[in-house]
Amino acid sequence: MKQMLSNYREWLRLAVAVCLMAAALIGSGFIDVPYVPVGLLLVVLVNWIMFRSEKFDFSALGFDLNRRHLLLVPLGLLLGMLAYMLSYCLGAFIRGNELRVNTVVEWKEFFNQFWRVLPTAAVQDFLVVGYCYHKLIRLTNVKVATTVVGLVFVAMHDVWGASIANNLFYALGLFAGYLMLSTALIRSGSIWLVIGLHWGNNFTNSFVFTFKRSHTSWLYLSGPMEVFTNWQGIGLLVAFLLNSVSVIMLVRFFWRNRLLCYRY
Repeated sequence: MKQMLSNYREWLRLAVAVCLMAAALIGSGFIDVPYVPVGLLLVVLVNWIMFRSEKFDFSALGFDLNRRHLLLVPLGLLLGMLAYMLSYCLGAFIRGNELRVNTVVEWKEFFNQFWRVLPTAAVQDFLVVGYCYHKLIRLTNVKVATTVVGLVFVAMHDVWGASIANNLFYALGLFAGYLMLSTALIRSGSIWLVIGLHWGNNFTNSFVFTFKRSHTSWLYLSGPMEVFTNWQGIGLLVAFLLNSVSVIMLVRFFWRNRLLCYRY
């Protein structure tokens, strides 16, 4: 009975954290402070409060000013960018697209977008690999927690497009993306690597290597975007998943053991 009551309290604590995260996101919409990522600050604050309520601190996520951890940000940024570039080029080859170089890049806009993407990626990271993920691992196990939160990560994005096949295609890619983020946290022991990966990947696929020419793109595609054969569809799925799978393999190679501490 005592164990059941203890588990109930811990699940209730997780539910409170989820509600506070949601309140932080909703509340940030009513607070407009120029150049201040209010949503990120509120979500980080909720994470800190929940960790402190259990006598933990941010070292549980490797979120500190340790130089070894801070260096994971540029490492993750580079890995995220290179992984998407590999996926992008393979996808272009499968579709028969021509890669074109944008000779006129608006660098001011480029660097503006570079910094704007960071808080958007980081706030998602504290939502899906922060306290709630850490807590759910402790209440269940890594596999269950990763599956559940991975599905939540997919639901956080608008995956409903023109067809069921496209929806499943996109959802599968997002779930693989979450596996990349969760693997990075568990293996490296620091959310800094997750932030770097997410930042680099999101920035690159939105502003650097694009399907159509934009003011910030380095490369863009020319040619058909349609998939004409089943083999092309399978190939594009492989290319899409390569973005995440390549990073997972590298992370597991460099960090052979799990460094994240999630035991009571």
